[in-house]
Amino acid sequence: MTKRTGRGHVAAGMVLLLVLTGCAGEAARTYPQWHPCAGESQVLPAWMHGVEALDGYYVGVGQAGPMGGNFFLQKMRARDLALVDLLDQVQVTVESSMELMESQTRKAHGDLSAIRRATRRLRVASSLTFTDVTRAGSYMDPSTCTFWVRYTVRRDIADNLVALKQAKALHRMTYDEEGASPAQKLRWITDAQARLNDVDFSVLSKDAGNKNHLTALFIARKAELEQSGIRGTVWMLSAPEALRATLAPRLSSLAETHGAIFVGVSCREAHECVGQAREYAGDRLVWIKAASQKSSGSLGMLKGTLRLGSTRFDVHTGTLLATHTVEGNVFGFHEKEFDWAGLAEQLLDDEEMKKVVE
Repeated sequence: MTKRTGRGHVAAGMVLLLVLTGCAGEAARTYPQWHPCAGESQVLPAWMHGVEALDGYYVGVGQAGPMGGNFFLQKMRARDLALVDLLDQVQVTVESSMELMESQTRKAHGDLSAIRRATRRLRVASSLTFTDVTRAGSYMDPSTCTFWVRYTVRRDIADNLVALKQAKALHRMTYDEEGASPAQKLRWITDAQARLNDVDFSVLSKDAGNKNHLTALFIARKAELEQSGIRGTVWMLSAPEALRATLAPRLSSLAETHGAIFVGVSCREAHECVGQAREYAGDRLVWIKAASQKSSGSLGMLKGTLRLGSTRFDVHTGTLLATHTVEGNVFGFHEKEFDWAGLAEQLLDDEEMKKVVE
């Protein structure tokens, strides 16, 4: 059993006193007569009680305590928090549309890294600013020098404005996201058209733009993308990451000499690779699978063995057209001396392999 001493009671009392004086430090401060915290208590507005309902509106409330007597910073802090509070409600709609976009890309075996980059951009583009919302009340509590502020925006205005911002962002991404596949860009512009079609411009300000002009712009971009498909052969590589990093640059160069395009997206299963080849509007797919191993050779040297398999598919039907596998060796006193890329080029020059690749 712990025995309390008089000194313990004194220490506890001092801690309690410090806590109380620390909490009330700012409130007990003397402010200049002109400062809002020096005023008299105001009547608490209804929205502070939480009893004032605003049907058909998104509402954001923010509060900020004293900031060293700088009321400007205090107001800005409360204002920023109010906008964040309001945007959290708007983002529910944004997030649901993002999830739908990712789901569509997965079904099409598209590049998820590209769609995730686009999703981040779309979230930013969908944000509302202070020019889009209305200040709808504020309250200062002089006893604690705490400032409250409320911002609102009509739901129909916010929803239409977000849809318009998303449509414009999707259109812009078909130009900016150069690494995205032609099929992915087509999905973006199609999605942009759908979102634009849903926008009711009658509830938006004139600064929102002209719907007919934007519609014509999106139609022209979609037609341009539809005509720019590759319609050729796509090469793809499946290999362990380290080997893939070594072989990919050489295979990309070789694909170009064969009039094909090398797609850097990794794939593991045949149906997945064919699906991704469709993303690049390819007619044929050459799927190259590579694996390596090392072993001890003669005279203290190491032997590296590269196994390369190539399979050609009809992208439209998914039919396997031809396949061939070859092996080759490289030697060196250290694994770093292995020229895997050079060996891969030699193996692809094999007569039977050429029939598959070409």
